[in-house]
Amino acid sequence: MNSEDKFSRIIIVINKNIIRVLIAIMTLMLLLGTLHVIYLEFKKITAPPYLLIDVSSLFEVFNLILVIAVGYELIKALLLIISSNTIPTVQIIEISIIAISTKIITLDVKQTNSNVIVSLALLIAALGLAYFLLKYCKKLQNKP
Repeated sequence: MNSEDKFSRIIIVINKNIIRVLIAIMTLMLLLGTLHVIYLEFKKITAPPYLLIDVSSLFEVFNLILVIAVGYELIKALLLIISSNTIPTVQIIEISIIAISTKIITLDVKQTNSNVIVSLALLIAALGLAYFLLKYCKKLQNKP
């Protein structure tokens, strides 16, 4: 075994361990974020008027829940990266689509510049096209 292979293996192991630490930190943050959402909602439904939630509060809760969901998807992507020798491009594009979709869902259209809306639409279209092409190319590769 030459020293270059050994060096490459050491670098890969270090990077995978860094990603493991990041996954652990993100998991802790997701847990704390989930507990925070539960606490906020419990506080709101136990305050007068009881069991009533206003629409703006609901919007805030959905935003927090979607952020937690995107965090979960990001953790899944990082786990895929450390368990694979190649970069899982299709899964990363899927996660990107989910993240951008979350931004679009929670976007306040009245407060947003039209350039931002057009940019997000173009970004979703580009990611959708990339996803389609990658899936299509994989299908062609798997055909005999």
